[in-house]
Amino acid sequence: MTPLPSSGLALVMRPDRARLDPVELEVRAPAAGEALVRVEACGVCGSDVFLQEGGFGDKLPVVPGHEAAGRVIAVGDPGDESWVGRQVALYYIDGAQQPWTDRGRENLGPGIRRMGVDVDGAFAEYVTRPLSTLVPVEPELDPAVVAVATDALATPWHALTRIARLQPGETLAVVGVGGIGSNAVQIGRHLGAHVVAVGRSAAKLEQARDLGAAVTIDSASGAGAVVDAAGGPIDVVLQCVGENPAMDRLAIDIAGPGGRVVFVGVSQEPFAVAATELIWRELALLGSRGFTRDDIAEVLDLVRAGALRTDHLTRSRRPLREADAALDDLRAGRVLRTVLVIGDETTEREGESHGLEK
Repeated sequence: MTPLPSSGLALVMRPDRARLDPVELEVRAPAAGEALVRVEACGVCGSDVFLQEGGFGDKLPVVPGHEAAGRVIAVGDPGDESWVGRQVALYYIDGAQQPWTDRGRENLGPGIRRMGVDVDGAFAEYVTRPLSTLVPVEPELDPAVVAVATDALATPWHALTRIARLQPGETLAVVGVGGIGSNAVQIGRHLGAHVVAVGRSAAKLEQARDLGAAVTIDSASGAGAVVDAAGGPIDVVLQCVGENPAMDRLAIDIAGPGGRVVFVGVSQEPFAVAATELIWRELALLGSRGFTRDDIAEVLDLVRAGALRTDHLTRSRRPLREADAALDDLRAGRVLRTVLVIGDETTEREGESHGLEK
């Protein structure tokens, strides 16, 4: 039996929220019901910036990283040996309780623990996770593709299919076309909607058109211009801009009668809305939190089928030690995503440390 690694490189986010601290952390052997996963790729997204800026509260120090793919190298129970060697997508939530799990809402409820926020995440060579959080990837895919699918695709898929219940022929407006919104555009098109992309960056709006937006418009044009550009009532609005209550307000303003406004972008700032605005238009204001394991499996199937793209999310790839630069790129708007590619370096280190065949 191959010996387990005793330690592995991990990047720790400290309470001072300065640069990430590269450290060798002890690898925790999996207990029954758990697996040790060698991380092969981990996406760097806006939630990691939000964490660093204190948006999740007093959670530091912690190893960030919640959008990850890897390979199982050990399990805690010999009865689970069939997992060893399998490529997996990592679901970031565990600890969900009844009745939420019974209702298919494992992303909600008290007691949940979020990988990369409440417990150490995948900005690391190894992570130990409950088997219940692993989604098998069969047939296998590029680890970078699997990683971004677990959030950048699964989050808008959940928002549009489970929460908004977008229907073919409806008009969808996506406010903010970054790492989440760009994929809401392509998912909306896949679901048969007329998609309007609303944003500020000319390059991102061009990308949105390439992904299937029928109409693109600068958000600075105002609500009236967005509605006019849509060419008819907007049935669903997906608000994907974080920390911008003005965009929350815009989302409400552009929704048509009977519309559903779904908030995905996280903001801690309040915005004003009168009850009459909701009553007279029969608007529904909805929140969408993350995704479920089923959402991950479904978007991976769509990627395999060629129905959803990931090339715009995986162009920027960096080794684990360059995570700070990846966060800087994201803040500056230079990328939609960066994927930290970890697997090759880790395999090399395992071979050197434990005498494994390369």
